[in-house]
Amino acid sequence: MQRARKDHFTANLSRLRAEVQRLLSKVDTLRAPDIAALELNLSVIPIQDLDRSSLNNLLLGMKIGLNQLGPEDVLDALPGQRPAAFQFGFEGERVVVVDQPLRTRERDKDIAVAALEAATEKGAYVGEQLALSNCSPRLKDAFRSLQDKLEARANIIQIGMYNQTCGRVLRGDVEELSPTLFELLRSHVDLVFAAASQFEAWRVFRENAVDIDRDSVTALSQSTIALVRDLRARRDADPEVASALEIVVSWTEDKDADKRDVLALTGTLQNLWSLAAKSALAKEVVSEGRKLVAKAIIAALLAATTAGALAAFAKVPGAEWIETTAAYFKSTTEATPAPPAHKSATP
Repeated sequence: MQRARKDHFTANLSRLRAEVQRLLSKVDTLRAPDIAALELNLSVIPIQDLDRSSLNNLLLGMKIGLNQLGPEDVLDALPGQRPAAFQFGFEGERVVVVDQPLRTRERDKDIAVAALEAATEKGAYVGEQLALSNCSPRLKDAFRSLQDKLEARANIIQIGMYNQTCGRVLRGDVEELSPTLFELLRSHVDLVFAAASQFEAWRVFRENAVDIDRDSVTALSQSTIALVRDLRARRDADPEVASALEIVVSWTEDKDADKRDVLALTGTLQNLWSLAAKSALAKEVVSEGRKLVAKAIIAALLAATTAGALAAFAKVPGAEWIETTAAYFKSTTEATPAPPAHKSATP
């Protein structure tokens, strides 16, 4: 039964994709009724939610091309921020990094909290032993940063990612450590991963991680580095925002980087796009100044995000909306007439 249902979904998806490609192939004669008919089919034909979202974003892109898409349409299609290495918010009229409360199912709460407390307690002991050792500064820094995240309890995904870094550094230094110290550190890494797995956000993050080609990762990283340079020069973005982006880029540059590192980068970028786009398009905001800041961040994102980076986002399930959103803001920017130049006074 399940196999038959999957085959049915696959057949439906193939038909819808073929219809989308047909419309894209005749973009010069594309009409609004063509898009409306496909939208109707997409709303009633059973396919996977992720595939539906991807095709909806393609239709939004077609509407942008026909100047049919208004700010309300884009706002309705924007997802909120999701669990990721970093989330963002506003503090007054500045963009800042915000905490992500640790959440788990009520029935698992006591076990999850106890596991995290055990990892934190052991982490303190690990730190003491490392301080007495002559191991590399890089190894000490990695475990010290992990302990800071464990004690802060502000973001379970950061705990998992910093722990992953500890594991990598540990493997690289294995020959320089005594068997006793190596085993202590290895068991601590295992304990932290076990504690993180008690929290749904880390489990979902780990399961959603996807592999994309190295060229796409490089394109995203280079665009992010350009964005960091812009944000460093801005007073309306807290320095921690640029630092957060630098951290997720550094994870992808590790020689042992995996799909979780890629998701940490793409997820963090999606969250910044989401905050800026929603705030720029919102009808009601705390202040007009905040809306102006959001538009400035959008401008920075557009300037930094290359065509290669946009193509990379399209390969990440659930991130296709970035391409559509960027196209919308780019079209509105290009359509906005430049203010008239002030004429000099007649002498």
